[in-house]
Order: sequence, then C-alpha cells, then structure tokens
Amino acid sequence: MDPVTGISCDICINKLLAVVNTKLLRDYAFIDSRLRQLAFIIKHWAMSRRVNETYQGTLSSYAYVLMCIHYLQMRRPAILPCLQEMETTYSVTVDDINCAFFDKVEKLRDFGRHNKETIAQLVRGFFHYWAYCLDYANSVISVRKGSIISKREKDWTRGIDNDRHLICIEDPFETSHDLGRVVDKYSIKVLREEFERAAEIMQNDPNPCIRLFKLYVPS
Repeated sequence: MDPVTGISCDICINKLLAVVNTKLLRDYAFIDSRLRQLAFIIKHWAMSRRVNETYQGTLSSYAYVLMCIHYLQMRRPAILPCLQEMETTYSVTVDDINCAFFDKVEKLRDFGRHNKETIAQLVRGFFHYWAYCLDYANSVISVRKGSIISKREKDWTRGIDNDRHLICIEDPFETSHDLGRVVDKYSIKVLREEFERAAEIMQNDPNPCIRLFKLYVPS
C-alpha cells in the first residue's frame, strides 16, 4: 500500500495470464457499472473485516471480484452474461492455456437492463447468497460457465491428495486452480461468520454502513 495515497495494488512481473485475467474483469465491468460498484464495496468490507489476506487463509481481491461476477451472472434476470460461453472474438494462448472469450462488450451494454436491482439490494443479496444459499459442501462457482458446477465434476472433493476445497472458486482460465484453496478449516468458519454477520446487518439495519465496515479488532 502506498503510504501517501493509501492505494494498494498488486504488481505482476512477466505474468501474461494475469494480464488476460485483468482484461476479462475489465470487460465484465464495462458491461454493467453495478459490477464495479459492488466489487468496490465488497473489497472494502473484506479489508475492514480482515478477510482479504491470503497468507492468513482468507480470500484475495481477485477471488472476491470473481464472486461478484458469479453473483451477477446468477441473478434473475441476469445482470452479466457468460463471456466464455459466447462467440470467441478474443483468443490468446498463455502457458499452453487457451484463453478465449467474447470481448466486443460494447454490444452488451444493455444486457442487464431488465434487472432493476439497486446497488444496495445487490450488496444485501450478495451477502445473503454467500451466507445462506451456496452449498459449500458440493458446489464450485464458475465464471467460465456462468453457473455452479459440482466439486465431484472438478475432482475437488474434500480430502483428495490433502487438497483443501472448502470454498471453491474456479479460475476462469487456469481451471485446475481453486482460488479458495488458501482457506482452511479455521478460516472458513471466520469467512462464513462474516458473511452471516454482514447479511444480518444489511437485512436489519436501516443505516448499515457503520456496522458493516467496522474494523475487525482481534479479541
């Protein structure tokens, strides 16, 4: 984090796949401005509540953005499409991984027009989804497919080869990579408690911001 501006960022050297990932996220954000707003709020919440630290067994900012995209893909009516399931207009091979998706996103600016949910409603729904709706035992969220797929389909069942798959977030290109593998049996409890806490605040507090973003202080 820059001590003057307070802006934090990740710097990747000689990692082209990260560049392609960034393009995909940017293209999704171009389609509907609610993604950028939702991701900003969720990342601010995660940093405030200290569940944005992979070295401590919680999730990366990248993982949270994928969670936001997935949630908006799953809304009915959907707010975001699945770019990797559409006609390929962009394709590059990186480290033997074929990265292909539809990137003519200026044609999709009105994709989510039938969904009138406000950002406040989406934040409340996001926390409710991750607190109460997702089947953690069996589900993998897949932005690549625009849906949920099963752990068994990915061979990400708990206990195989000592892998941890307690919250499963498939990387859209490096599909063997579960961004939730950093989460262990202790931090998954913390994460789920934080999702439930946030869902309760958003549901019941008419002015939720102070409590929602209250800095977590270890007891």
